[in-house]
Amino acid sequence: MPNPLKKAKRNAPGKYYVDRTLCTMCQVCVSMGEGYFDIDWDEETAYVTSQPDGKFGEMAVREAMLSCPENAIGDDGEDVEKIRREFNE
Repeated sequence: MPNPLKKAKRNAPGKYYVDRTLCTMCQVCVSMGEGYFDIDWDEETAYVTSQPDGKFGEMAVREAMLSCPENAIGDDGEDVEKIRREFNE
């Protein structure tokens, strides 16, 4: 489970974040949430470049969150399993 106290240093302020201790830099988030994630090669972690602004952005970030094989993307409290259920409805 992502820990908000372990956010990537370059993470944009806001609801979504990448836990730098869980991220393996697989780049799934970068491809799924294009424009919202990038890789910090020096810190060896992905990070949120900008928070979503609107329904399309929210869907892209949530899709990346659900696709992350390490469950390294957090959202300040929402349960990932709840989001998975809503996404599949």
